[in-house]
Amino acid sequence: MTAERFRSRRPARAPLLLAVLLAVLPVAPAWAAPPGVRVAPAELAANGVVLAPLAAVREAPQIEGLASVRDPAPLLASAARLAAARAQAAAATAEAAAAGAEAARLESLYRHGENAALRDVQTARAQAAAAAARRTAAVAQFAAARAAARAQWGTALTALALRGPQALADFAEGRVALIELALPPGTRMPAPHTISLQPSGMAAMPADLLGPAPRTDAVVQGPTWYYRVAVNAARAGALRIGARFAAAVTEPGAAVSGVRVPAAAVIWYAGQPWVYVETAPGDFRRQPLPESARGAGGWFVSAGLHPGQHVVVHGGELLLSQELKPPAGARPAGGDDD
Repeated sequence: MTAERFRSRRPARAPLLLAVLLAVLPVAPAWAAPPGVRVAPAELAANGVVLAPLAAVREAPQIEGLASVRDPAPLLASAARLAAARAQAAAATAEAAAAGAEAARLESLYRHGENAALRDVQTARAQAAAAAARRTAAVAQFAAARAAARAQWGTALTALALRGPQALADFAEGRVALIELALPPGTRMPAPHTISLQPSGMAAMPADLLGPAPRTDAVVQGPTWYYRVAVNAARAGALRIGARFAAAVTEPGAAVSGVRVPAAAVIWYAGQPWVYVETAPGDFRRQPLPESARGAGGWFVSAGLHPGQHVVVHGGELLLSQELKPPAGARPAGGDDD
């Protein structure tokens, strides 16, 4: 039965309206573009399908990252362990130097026949060897503590912790929040020095770069970075430990021309973002969007879509369900004639 015959018929019952009005083109091979969907132009509103034109924009592309507020207490604890281990290494080094100097002094006296007994020389040598062993152990412990901090916090935060408690006083006193930013997988760009945090229902907050994070986010498996953001009374509620919200990251380089795809127009299928574009009155084709084009205000696309094109901003899920419906007459998988 053709699409024209579907449009010419009028069903008797409203619940079947969408199924009667929409007709799917023949299923394409897996390597071809997604098949189209047709809806009679006069029936778009009746089926809840709303279109909107794409607006032309010119801007530096933005990427939407996921910001998480980290607990600074483990970082402060790492800084305390580093300080203790460094102090022990310094004390052990000084002790070993003193013990070695004393052993050398007594040995010199003994060689010159002065007031030094062989037993005193041997005792000093043993004490110097023991002090040198303690120095080696203390230096190794400090190196291990530094390596553990670097594995947990990265090079930049470890260097900050090594500067002493005063370098982390803002975190300890709650004047600054520690932010971990996760970017989408495949993002290839240096982290900008400043990003815009966008908690729901609040004004954007600027955050400053600290350095790369050594571990990826459990949800967003992309590159991660540490930032710091000033905390005040208005921001304290949004910057509670464990909070997660969007962050707008501007890509480096000059502004480019493109279109802004509203977030309401994007549907997800098979782990990929898509948008339905009207190719002719009543004809729609599903088009993929690059995930890296996602920004805080929508999806900025610089190729493949054009200003003035109409996209579906409401009802895209209905078109997708109709597009994926098996062709008329198709039998369920595994069926037989018995």
